[in-house]
Amino acid sequence: MGDSPTSVLPESDCDSNSKEEDDDNSRMVIVHTLNLLLFFLRAKHVFNRATDISPKDLDPPLINYGSPLPTDVTTNILSRINGRALLKVLPVCKEWWSLTKDAAFIDLHLSLAVKFTPPGIILFSYEENKGQNKCKFQVFNHLLKPQFSLERESDPALVTPACNGLICIYDFKSSITICNPTTQKFMNLPRATPNSARLTNVYPKCSLGFDPVRKEYRVVRFFYRKVDHFNRNYNLGCEIFTLGAVWWKSIGSIGCYPTGPGVNAKGSIYWMIGDGVKDTLTDKIIALNLTNTKFRDVSLSATRSQLRDDKESISLAQLEENLCVVYTRFFYSSTVDIWMLKDYLGKKWMHKCHITLPAWMGDLRSKMEPISMYGGKVLLRSGWSLYEYDLRIGIITKKYTLPCNGHPLKAFSFVQSLVSLGNSS
Repeated sequence: MGDSPTSVLPESDCDSNSKEEDDDNSRMVIVHTLNLLLFFLRAKHVFNRATDISPKDLDPPLINYGSPLPTDVTTNILSRINGRALLKVLPVCKEWWSLTKDAAFIDLHLSLAVKFTPPGIILFSYEENKGQNKCKFQVFNHLLKPQFSLERESDPALVTPACNGLICIYDFKSSITICNPTTQKFMNLPRATPNSARLTNVYPKCSLGFDPVRKEYRVVRFFYRKVDHFNRNYNLGCEIFTLGAVWWKSIGSIGCYPTGPGVNAKGSIYWMIGDGVKDTLTDKIIALNLTNTKFRDVSLSATRSQLRDDKESISLAQLEENLCVVYTRFFYSSTVDIWMLKDYLGKKWMHKCHITLPAWMGDLRSKMEPISMYGGKVLLRSGWSLYEYDLRIGIITKKYTLPCNGHPLKAFSFVQSLVSLGNSS
């Protein structure tokens, strides 16, 4: 049997339908373009306004326009905008603004932000001016261009390294505050356990970390029960506050003396152990697992074989999301060595780089602090200056001179996130 005849439209009708479809597509493109222009023209209207706003705060009120693009496309685009700029765009549309409360969108935005290299940085300084005391944050993008700043009245304060865009501020009066500089929100934590009444002149110790298993942010605080440096006799209680909780939870005590603000990496917080008798650091790190709240020791002996010098400083840092120990030698030989903990179960260290600092850097060479590592380069801070060291060619260049306002200055790698603090102010 022959093939059954196939019904076809006359050629003129086919051309007509094709032309109509093309016209429809062109009209849709024009409509989408006009809608996007409308959204961003309204965004321009609020670009220079305060970002701590909701749709009901806008004047005139927001009109709930239909989304100019499919939701998944819109989400994909918005999730790639840095946090501060995003907060200026989202109020244009109620549907967009609702994303600031959407945990899935906040997680997506954060996951993309932390992958961006090189990262931005945040500077912290404390300023005293005519009897007014305040802490100040300044945020710079990956090109070291100023993005925004944040000030708040405060007693002399200390800060933790940034954790997914959050920072913990604490002072000598046991006041502890969590801050998201991007959203400019603050949350004061409940009163913590006081130190022993006999220990009034001791250094506060707080750290901020993230539990990747429970997806929780946690503040870890040590309080002093007994400190006897001469006999190396210590009893420090430890408690944890989980963001979203209402009180602190005690997790036990330790018999050593942790130093520094603590470094968050891979679900744990790490501190160097101090030797009060020699006023130096030991060859050990103490680590707290934020999921099971158990302490463990991490040895530095594998990293010390080539470095045993009293003319060196030791510090911890988080680089490429891993824990690193940093040895800085100065005076006769000015070098920086960075070791990275790669096997967290086997506690295996890898020597990442050896940096020889040029003589032209002068006395500042003893204060080099790595901030971030990316693409074969290391960003370091020395005093009020930022330097970039190229590991491939072995050359260090000065990148930026920081504003010399206030004291002390801290610099950390930073991502602009929308992480919520819950009931914040």
